[in-house]
Amino acid sequence: MLRKLCCVILLIVQRDTESTRVIGGWRTVVLGEDVDLSCRLIETDGELEQITWQKSTLEETQKLHLLLIYPNGVIAPNGLSGRVQFIGNPSENLGSIRITAVRLLDEGIFTCIFSVFPSGAYTTEIRLTVLVPPVVSVTVDVAPVIGENEVVLATCVAAGAKPQAEVRWKTGAFGSLRTVTNFTQHANGTTTVLSHLLGVPTKAANHQRVQCVINQSALVTEKTYNYSINIRYPPQSVNITLSEASKATVFLCVADSNPHPNYTWSRVVQPWPGSSVRAEGDILHLFSLNSELNGLYVCQASNPYGRATGSLYVHTSSETSAACWVLLVVILCLIVAAAALIWYRCKYGQFPWSSFVAKAPEQICYYISIFQDEET
Repeated sequence: MLRKLCCVILLIVQRDTESTRVIGGWRTVVLGEDVDLSCRLIETDGELEQITWQKSTLEETQKLHLLLIYPNGVIAPNGLSGRVQFIGNPSENLGSIRITAVRLLDEGIFTCIFSVFPSGAYTTEIRLTVLVPPVVSVTVDVAPVIGENEVVLATCVAAGAKPQAEVRWKTGAFGSLRTVTNFTQHANGTTTVLSHLLGVPTKAANHQRVQCVINQSALVTEKTYNYSINIRYPPQSVNITLSEASKATVFLCVADSNPHPNYTWSRVVQPWPGSSVRAEGDILHLFSLNSELNGLYVCQASNPYGRATGSLYVHTSSETSAACWVLLVVILCLIVAAAALIWYRCKYGQFPWSSFVAKAPEQICYYISIFQDEET
């Protein structure tokens, strides 16, 4: 009878021991954020002696003690440089910890151990996974120059991500383009993705907008990065126009190029006409209009990819003013001659050639007679 009672007692103790366990759970955290590692001892009536935390991470693969927690205090023999905090409660068999500012090297296995008298130790392992968001940039290594061959127009880089980022392009109504993607695996478990956008560099492609779209586990939502295609080309043509500021004396030199060109003015054959003309970048100022300015002026627009020129011929002359004076004198002479003929008709009753001007105005004669009477 005593033997049967002992067996029953042993079975009860074994059943209690088997139901006692530590619960926890794997965790995932984004680089730089804080994470709580939870563990709790359940189904036990034993006396808690201590809680032990161990770690085996990328920084140190050998299993090391992280924290020793007693019912009356906490000891940290191998802490994470002050970044680990005990947030549990031994009286409730709660052994949770918090790791702040998580690093990639913190990824690994964290072991939570409850030591209970008299039954022994109960353990659970918590795997911590660290996600690293990509560092994204959209650029081009070599600026594309206008041409007929396919080149790289833009490169989207999603660097140092864990896990690997997904990269795609949105080109809208832009012409036929294609992409080439390369991957680089790093020793720390991160991956860099380079996605190249290829096409023919044309003037029409300059300033076209495209978008690089990034998807990755560490990102809450996908991110879009705008980029303006930058095609380099030499000055295509040079136009010289009158400036609206002062149409009589200021000329403006305009050329289409990328990057913006430098302008140089020169005078063909003849020397520069001194202070009466001044060139300032794309502007030519004429301070006086005289024959000394006459000549051919050339505006050259240039950038690192080529150059183009435009010309302006200036011609001023004093003959125009002389002709105006001659015309004025002729008009005055005609007026005087007409007045003399009218006076002659009124005084003598006819013109010297009366048959030609027989119908001279009588009213004019009347006024001239009155004028003569007043003088007499």
